[in-house]
Amino acid sequence: MSTSSCRPRPDFSGLICHRHTHHSEILYIVIITIKSAIYTLYVVFVLIWLHLAFIVIGTASRKQESLSA
Repeated sequence: MSTSSCRPRPDFSGLICHRHTHHSEILYIVIITIKSAIYTLYVVFVLIWLHLAFIVIGTASRKQESLSA
């Protein structure tokens, strides 16, 4: 009698745990997904920071123009 950690149900056979998939392959996919999510958050943060920086620079230059005129 062999005991398996993944016992597929008749309705969901093969959806959650594949028989021929090694745990290291699943771990590799999870790590790549986490790295991609962190990189995406970093890019979004930089884009928001640049956007806000240009708004502040634009506002400061408009104030200087109105003071000199």
